[in-house]
Amino acid sequence: MKASLKFLAVVAFTTVANVALANVDKADKEKSVEVKAQIFPSKNDMIYVQLEKAGRGKVLIKISDQNGHVLHSESVKEEVKTLKRFDISNLPAGSYFYEVSSEFYTLKKKIDKE
Repeated sequence: MKASLKFLAVVAFTTVANVALANVDKADKEKSVEVKAQIFPSKNDMIYVQLEKAGRGKVLIKISDQNGHVLHSESVKEEVKTLKRFDISNLPAGSYFYEVSSEFYTLKKKIDKE
């Protein structure tokens, strides 16, 4: 009888633990955002930021100058492939920093404008 009760207690505990772990895993998957990002300049004073995003959450695109002043910031919420284009023809020559980030991911790139 005691052996049966111990067995049932172990089975009940294992079941509860597995359900709890499954819920934590599911919550992590819902919160995480997988992002594939590319940042590349073109010859005509345009900078392209290409995002391919899967999952919930937002991705932040930030552009700053060499002094750390944020020139542009925007949030992308769509769960699709996105191509953003930034015209830098009106900016003076210098170094600019592009950052694409989510809660779990950050890509930074320095681009020099002549």
